Amino acid sequence: MSLPSCVLSAAPPDAVHRKAVGAALAGLMLLFAPAAWGQDLDYGKYENLFDEPVTASATGKPERVSDTPVLMDVITASDIARSGSRDVATLLRRVAGVDLVHASSGSPQVAIGSYPQTIGNQVVVLLNGRQIYFDGFGDLFWSALPVELEEIRQIEVIRGPQCALYGFNAVDGVVNIVTFDPVYDPVNNATARMGNHGRYDFSGSTTQSLGDGAGLRLTAAFDHATDYGMSHLWSGSNTLAKDPLRRSASLDGGVDLDDGSRLSLEVSHTDISEREAAYTFSYDARVISNSLKAGYIGDTAIGRINASVAASHLMIPTFVTAFFPSQSVTDRSIVGQVSDILKTGPNDSVRLGLEAHHDGLDGGALTLGTLSEDLGSGSAMWEHAFSPDLAVVNAVRYDFSQFGRSGPAPDLSATGNQNFDRSVSGFSTNSAAIQRIGDDDSLRLSFARGLQLPSLANFGQQTPNTPTAFDRFGNPNPRIAGAGGSRAAPYVEPAVVYDYQAGWDHLFREWAITARVSAFHQMILRQLGSPFAILNGAIVQRRAETNGAVADGTTVSLGHRAKTGWTWGVNYWYESISDHAHHRLQETLPEHQANATVGYAWGDWDADLALQYGSPSVGTTLTYQNRRPRLVSNALDAYYTLAPRIAWHANETVTFELTADNLWPYRDSITQREEATYMLSVHVSY
Repeated sequence: MSLPSCVLSAAPPDAVHRKAVGAALAGLMLLFAPAAWGQDLDYGKYENLFDEPVTASATGKPERVSDTPVLMDVITASDIARSGSRDVATLLRRVAGVDLVHASSGSPQVAIGSYPQTIGNQVVVLLNGRQIYFDGFGDLFWSALPVELEEIRQIEVIRGPQCALYGFNAVDGVVNIVTFDPVYDPVNNATARMGNHGRYDFSGSTTQSLGDGAGLRLTAAFDHATDYGMSHLWSGSNTLAKDPLRRSASLDGGVDLDDGSRLSLEVSHTDISEREAAYTFSYDARVISNSLKAGYIGDTAIGRINASVAASHLMIPTFVTAFFPSQSVTDRSIVGQVSDILKTGPNDSVRLGLEAHHDGLDGGALTLGTLSEDLGSGSAMWEHAFSPDLAVVNAVRYDFSQFGRSGPAPDLSATGNQNFDRSVSGFSTNSAAIQRIGDDDSLRLSFARGLQLPSLANFGQQTPNTPTAFDRFGNPNPRIAGAGGSRAAPYVEPAVVYDYQAGWDHLFREWAITARVSAFHQMILRQLGSPFAILNGAIVQRRAETNGAVADGTTVSLGHRAKTGWTWGVNYWYESISDHAHHRLQETLPEHQANATVGYAWGDWDADLALQYGSPSVGTTLTYQNRRPRLVSNALDAYYTLAPRIAWHANETVTFELTADNLWPYRDSITQREEATYMLSVHVSY
């Protein structure tokens, strides 16, 4: 597998022919290809035409990845097949600037150039245009993603604030997952895996044609492993060891109507159980998620309309810690979106969008009531081509959010229900430009202002005012009884992030090698972090709203892709963060990271090797001094990790694959040690 990187076509047309053909085909794509954010674009057709991946996610219209003004890394289906990864989070760590931290053996957390957090995610994940998001806590359970690697066509990774282009709370970056189209790209396969640590996984997909222009894909998966790698334990905490368990089922269908429009339907169910951890405290959680999305895309007299409505219901029926009474959490959300893409001239396209969002969170003792949010948003994007070699895109988005609370009033009069009836608002912007310099070079510049709205937990989770809300046995602490026992933060304000990026891509055409050098400067004016201030009955740290930070960094990458023979890639990432609050949070991210992969395909065999390096960092441990909790920073050593893979394609149907990961065990967090894993897989395609 080569590392995901910038993509430049290796085809050698002359400059004049390239400009003419590129402009003509871009116009045809805009006129005849469906709009963005779904599978509806015929990716396979245009990939074969351009000999490189295409995207429709950034601007709302189809374009080659090498032509998009946004700095984007693309992981292709071929990359996925040869990665040996068993989940999306593990796959993403090979992208420059992506940091993977494990809270437990079954609970990865992904950051794109920011602080990895157990609760409180800032990376937006889109699955065919639908945000995969635990709205109430502003979080994402990566193991609950309702998608299998075998049904993914490509994954697009974009760093930095992208709110105006990609939507709600995309302040840290975007991971856009595009699956194969159930109408035109049938996926029929089954996979069985077995390995150490008690791992056994089964997954399968089948696609059924429902006639001309109609198809349906069904996917199901079951994953199991033994919990391992717990560290920094105290007496009794080993009772919280939890074997990761995941069950998932999904349905994805589409129908092309006679007028060329598309109706789509996606339904998914996931049920996971895993151990989470924060500041060395472990808790067991079972998370059940159900979602439904219906969509329409079609040409009208006023442009190409893309409309969808999505509903999700997330329930955590079990939430247990060693010293905290069992809790349950329920979160319900519904989102409606509509956008209109217009071509207003030969060199101009405009996208207008509206979004409505309702969310309700019942967090039991965590919220002492029901929290609600109603969000309304409007956005506009304009893309203009000054010439075949220079294009710019500008976008703006405005969000207005109304919060509320119902149920028993909190203890403190200062945070009675009336104080939760408030609104927050703000705007986001994105501007990006691409300048092509000859056939082999591209320069990109971008500016962004991202807006992160508070989650309902940021806004309304109850926090005790004294050192402990409960004693070691889960009983209420009498010192907080009565008035003044708890408080929330109904006046928390949105966070604002400013980001500047520059990137240069070059194609060494003779050797079919792509290269990228990029740099960024980011200013975080306010940090909205994890709302969890109660862990096992103790006040840990209220990070719902802290001072900001300044970050500077650079990325260098080289890569070569090929279907046969050698493939390889290397990338290096440097980031320096200055944390205004002096919490040493900047040191939770390795300052230097590097990836290298090499692979070779011959006959019925292919083999790959991946190496990753991360420089020393720190983790945070909770200790007690004078019966009060204190956060103490602990050093994490530099790490190297090795992941080999070899596969034999017995015939066109059956493939046997042997993979390993973490051959040099390491720790990327205080709470978890990543140990060597080995896995034998059998893939059947039909």
